[in-house]
Amino acid sequence: MRKLRWLRRAALGAAAAALVVTAAACGGTSGSPGSGASATSAASPAAPLSQAALISGSKHEKGLVIYSNALLSQMQHVTKAFEAKYPWIHVTVTDNEDPVVFSKYAAEHATGARTADILIASAPGLWVGAVAHGFLLPFTPAGISDYPSFTSQGKGLYIFSPDPAITIYNKILLKGHAPPATVAQIAQDGISGKYKVATYTINNNFGYTAFWAYVHQKGWAALSKLGQTAKTPGDGDVLGQDVAQGGFAVAVFESGLARGPIETVPADRKLLGWEYTKDFTPLIPRGIGITAGTASPDSAKLFLNFVFSNPGQQALCDAGFEASSNAFAPANGCPNTLKALYAQVGGPQHTYLTPFNQQVANGQTAFTAHFRQAFHQ
Repeated sequence: MRKLRWLRRAALGAAAAALVVTAAACGGTSGSPGSGASATSAASPAAPLSQAALISGSKHEKGLVIYSNALLSQMQHVTKAFEAKYPWIHVTVTDNEDPVVFSKYAAEHATGARTADILIASAPGLWVGAVAHGFLLPFTPAGISDYPSFTSQGKGLYIFSPDPAITIYNKILLKGHAPPATVAQIAQDGISGKYKVATYTINNNFGYTAFWAYVHQKGWAALSKLGQTAKTPGDGDVLGQDVAQGGFAVAVFESGLARGPIETVPADRKLLGWEYTKDFTPLIPRGIGITAGTASPDSAKLFLNFVFSNPGQQALCDAGFEASSNAFAPANGCPNTLKALYAQVGGPQHTYLTPFNQQVANGQTAFTAHFRQAFHQ
């Protein structure tokens, strides 16, 4: 059986539980990533340096270290484009699960060891805890005004990529019929026995964030109906494998990273299809921020400026991330843009990005219990 190695698992592990506990203790508001930064917070930044000053400063630094939860192949596509622009900056990037991104930085920074200059991760609760701990250096990237308002989450935290949840389906099992267009239709088709349905496990941060967005906008009715028929076998890798192998005909709330292999790998494209559900598409935030313990602050600021520039957006788009700049048009027809997504689903009103805030972080336990009840788990 052929396995589809698509996605980065991002389960919320015990190794980072302290961040979530601290986030809850710190309180904060539902509209901000957190508050009450610890003594490790950087002081308020002085007037921003010019691009020329950042370039000059970066030439005296010793490379850039990024702890990331994205696939290494994706991030290397972006970092190579950055290195091509700034060849004197060598970038080291990791491929870690969310808890490791934060716990590794925290442990190294506490001992004064060389650690990450930039963190990239997705878990809402962990980001809230990280901001509350003062993990981030306040910095405003150039060009950020060209982005949706949700891009800036406050206190140095930005949305690197608003990754969509999608529906994937087995073309053979659907027997030439059009794929279902809405979550409600998928639920009804499953209940009527038309085909077998799967969705993400609630134990995974991607799954929780997608389901939270759906309920925030649509309520529990359709999701509870989905719970009457859908199975939750695992994360995105498992969903992709199970649909490809015929265990399920349709999987809803799959990671948008599956679009790349389905479109570009002939064997996958022959067997599988994907679409955005027309009633609602959750956007899963992948956050980015410069660490308070950075050893290469100028290089890190150049990287954020690059990410939020048009060349950086092209690199993200080509790597399979979602380019979200309102001013960006891909030079090569790359489809992974927020503008293209909006066009397909009928506008931004049919999407919602789950924020990195206290409400989402604190509500995970109660939400998970409600979900398990709806899905008879």
